Amino acid sequence: MQVADGVHQFKVPMRHNPLGYTYSYYLKEAETLIDAGIPGWDAYSALEKQLQEQDTHVKDLERIIITHMHNDHVGLIEYIRERGAVETIAHRIAEEHQQAQIKWYKDMYRNISEELQLLGGGSFQQFLSRFEHAFREDPKPLRLDKLVEDDAALDLPGVKLRVIWTPGHAAEHICLHDAERRILFSGDHVLPKITSHVSEHTWEKRDPLGDYLNSLIKVRDLPVDLTLPGHEHSFTSLPDRVSQLFKHHEARLVEVKEALKGGKSTVFDVASAIHWDSRPWLIMDFWTKRMAATETYAHLVYLRNKSEIREEVIDGVLRYSLA
Repeated sequence: MQVADGVHQFKVPMRHNPLGYTYSYYLKEAETLIDAGIPGWDAYSALEKQLQEQDTHVKDLERIIITHMHNDHVGLIEYIRERGAVETIAHRIAEEHQQAQIKWYKDMYRNISEELQLLGGGSFQQFLSRFEHAFREDPKPLRLDKLVEDDAALDLPGVKLRVIWTPGHAAEHICLHDAERRILFSGDHVLPKITSHVSEHTWEKRDPLGDYLNSLIKVRDLPVDLTLPGHEHSFTSLPDRVSQLFKHHEARLVEVKEALKGGKSTVFDVASAIHWDSRPWLIMDFWTKRMAATETYAHLVYLRNKSEIREEVIDGVLRYSLA
């Protein structure tokens, strides 16, 4: 679907995911994709079909700009590389993050098990042990050909894009601003309905929620008429959506502090007391609870860094209390 002059929005399907698909944006004159979708032949066939509708093919692509390194945005790149010499462009942090992931993944089962204990989910250890052998395969890093910094200019045929580094959902996340067309390619940084998953792991030393909120400020007042996200649908009022996202996280932080006031102290305890839009805590499966816990942990880290709560480790479990 053409969404602006020379800009086409492709739907790349995702199986077993309620979002249904990732958007890949094709910049026709530049033979460039922004993101590439999840790996798989269904996704590849859908991408090739949509390119053919624009009188081109996967093999003709010259470059792919990566908003972030999550599999639903980069998974198809190796499929594409088997058919053409496509260049990949990503933020510098993407390469650093890949190398760190390789290191973490060597002991990923142990890391997850230790994290589960720290977050107060020790009762799930026996269940987790069923998946010990699922973490044996070493990840293969994606070759990144060009690494860019915040505020870099990408001067491509028919389009000029400015890189805006927006860490939060991912440390390496970037948005792309097309000032001439007044378009923001927002990746997963700003989505029209759902909130981006902002999480922290105990083996990381970041403040992803603090980063995310600062990154929202960076894009809020851009001269933009159309925002093109990685999922759901395009939208027009970027400042309003950013305001909604700030309110969401402000409310979540209040919930976290209310849970601590009510006697909750571990990350899993606090997560169990929070309202989740996807489904209630009691009916979440283990992996969804773990995602909710890491998102809760990001909010606790943010409050700890602002000295609004205290953090300590007691008997191998992180415990929080109001300051």
